[in-house]
Amino acid sequence: MQPYTKTELKSMAHGRVKKLAIAKAKQLGKSRSWIQTTPKDKLIEFIMTGGSIPPLGEGTTKNPVPKPTPTPTPTPTPTPSQGGTLEDMMANMVLDKIKPVINDGISNAIEGTEQGLVETFNTKTDELKKKVDEKINHLQRPIKVFINDVEVKDVGGIKHKQFDFVLECLKLFKRVWLCGPSGTGKSYLIEQCAKALGFDAQSGTYEYLKGSAGVTESHMTGRMTFDGTFIDGAVARSFRNGTFLCLDEFDGFDANCGLVFNSVFDNQGILSTPNDKNNPFVLKNENFHVAVASNTWGDGNDFEFAGRGQLDLATLDRLQAVKVHVEYDKNIERALAGEFTDMATMLWSLRDRCEQEHVRRTISTRLFLDGQKWMLAKKSNAQFLDIITTGWTKEEKSKVNVSQLKREYK
Repeated sequence: MQPYTKTELKSMAHGRVKKLAIAKAKQLGKSRSWIQTTPKDKLIEFIMTGGSIPPLGEGTTKNPVPKPTPTPTPTPTPTPSQGGTLEDMMANMVLDKIKPVINDGISNAIEGTEQGLVETFNTKTDELKKKVDEKINHLQRPIKVFINDVEVKDVGGIKHKQFDFVLECLKLFKRVWLCGPSGTGKSYLIEQCAKALGFDAQSGTYEYLKGSAGVTESHMTGRMTFDGTFIDGAVARSFRNGTFLCLDEFDGFDANCGLVFNSVFDNQGILSTPNDKNNPFVLKNENFHVAVASNTWGDGNDFEFAGRGQLDLATLDRLQAVKVHVEYDKNIERALAGEFTDMATMLWSLRDRCEQEHVRRTISTRLFLDGQKWMLAKKSNAQFLDIITTGWTKEEKSKVNVSQLKREYK
C-alpha cells in the first residue's frame, strides 16, 4: 500500500479514506466492520499508525448501531516547532506566505465593492431626487382654466356667489349688466371678473367711469381744449385699445349719453368721436369688454333710489340678454365680519326686519367690514347698532325693534 502523508489523507474524501482503512485492516488481519461508522480523523490515525490507536468500534458486532458523528474539533495548523512531516512544514510555509496576499486581495475586493455600492447608491439617489423634483415642479405648475376658449385666471380671495355667471356673460358677449341694492358688491364683482380675464388697473387695462349728471358725452368720447389739444375720453380710449370698461351707477348718467352707449353695446364696432378732428371715429378692438352696474333696471326714479334716470329703450334692448340681479352674499359678509359672528348675525337680523317691515334702510355688505373695525376698537354690538341707527326715526326703530336686538346682541 502506497504511504500517504497526513495532509494528503485529510484532503481526501471520506469514502476514499474508508477504502484505504479497509485495505490497511485487511493487511494487518484486523476486523473491518467498524470502519463504516468511524469518523474520518480516526480512520486517518489508524492508517498512519497501523493500529497503535485502537480503532473506534473494534470488537463490536458485524452491524453495530451507528453512533452520532461528533463535531470534529478544528486541528490547529502545525508549525515547524510542533513537528510534523516535511510536507506539512512546507505547506504551512507556503500558507504563511500567501495568506497576507489573499487577505489583501479580499480586503481590496471588499473595499472596491463598498466604494462601488456607495457610488451606485449616490447615483441612484440623485436620479430619484431629480425625478421627485420634476414631479413636484409639474404639480406646482399653474393650472390654466379655459371657458369658451378664454383663459380664466385665479383672482384669489373670496368670490361672490354669482361670480361664475357674470364671468360667463363676459366671455360669451363681452358685456354684462349688474343690478341690485346698494352695497351688494357689484363693483367689486366686476373688478374680480375683469382680473380673471386678465385686466387690471395697475397695468392700465381697466377703465372706470361713474355716472352722474355732470358726466357728459365729451367725457366719454373726448374733448378739445382751448389750445387745440385733444383729450381722449375714457370710453373711446377703452373701445380703441381693447381694455375693460366699468360704467358704475349706470342709471345715473345724463340722458344725452344714451346714444354713446348704443354704439358701445351694439355689434357695429364703430364709435363716433366728433371732437377729434384728426380721428372722427374709432373702431372697436376685439378685446374690448364692458360691464355696467346700477341700482335700478333703467325705469327711472323709485321710492328707494332717487336721482336715477330712465334709460333709452334702444340701450335696454342691447343689454337684455346679459342682465344679472346681484344679491347679498352671506359668505362674503361672514368673511368680512371675521371672528365677530354675533355681529354678523345681528346685521342679518336687522336687514330681514327692515325688508319685512318695509323700512327704507340699507344694511349693505360694507357694513360687515365697518362692524369688524368697530369690534376691533372694543365697541360692543349694542354700541355699533346705535351707530347704525343714528338718524332713524322712532317709528323705524320701533318697527324693527332695535331695543330687542340690543338686548339680544349685547
